[in-house]
Amino acid sequence: MKSINSSESKEIYFFSIIAIALSSIICFISYAIGDTNISILSVLTPTILALIYTLFTKGKKGVHQLFIKQTVKKISFKWILVSLLGIPLIASLAMLSLYSFDISKFALRTTQLMPQIIVIIVIALGEEYGWRGFLLPRLMNKFNPFYSNVILGLIWGIWHFPAYLIGTGVPLNMNFMVFLIWVILASLFIGWVYYYTKSVLTSILIHISANAAFNYLLILPEFTGSMNAFWFFILYLFVIIFAIFYNKRKDLFKKE
Repeated sequence: MKSINSSESKEIYFFSIIAIALSSIICFISYAIGDTNISILSVLTPTILALIYTLFTKGKKGVHQLFIKQTVKKISFKWILVSLLGIPLIASLAMLSLYSFDISKFALRTTQLMPQIIVIIVIALGEEYGWRGFLLPRLMNKFNPFYSNVILGLIWGIWHFPAYLIGTGVPLNMNFMVFLIWVILASLFIGWVYYYTKSVLTSILIHISANAAFNYLLILPEFTGSMNAFWFFILYLFVIIFAIFYNKRKDLFKKE
């Protein structure tokens, strides 16, 4: 475990608790007035919370660091490709496995771009500057990259729980513990790329590509009527992440 000052430790607890509380409040209001569409506002809370806290504690310089310096930077093209194609390729492999690799059966669920793609981008922007821009660097000052991203995955998953309770914000017809496994694996995948790029842009691209894969490919049980494709997806993602973290264990398990 790395040393961490008490101020930064408090920021981790403050951000996590307030983010979950805000999600809970928005989802409760959404449920109480009978309009679950309002719960979409909860996706903005991590980034807005990070913005407000950073502005009050570190001023414009801190905001510039959060939104600009972590976004506008030189990134190797290979990491852009991994960010854009990694999750969709794994999801496609899961679909093909379900079809016994009969490519003729492979098809998109929908080809409609609007408004889905806009919502997908807003969700990524609304979350990632909070999770990876604000919280992850602080966790990595205390824990190694592996533990940091597991902890972040748990926080991220719990943050989704209020939406799950009112039937929105998470895949339908899926047990929450299964969804939590996905979120932790996603956190490890995003965290792996972030560790080598220190870029929130790559985190945003992965978030967008993952949600796009779920929207356009036949993976989720709400579209297929079965968990089989998603189980293949989880299995392949787990194996890939295990291989990555084992191969890069000197980096991803080290304590700086």
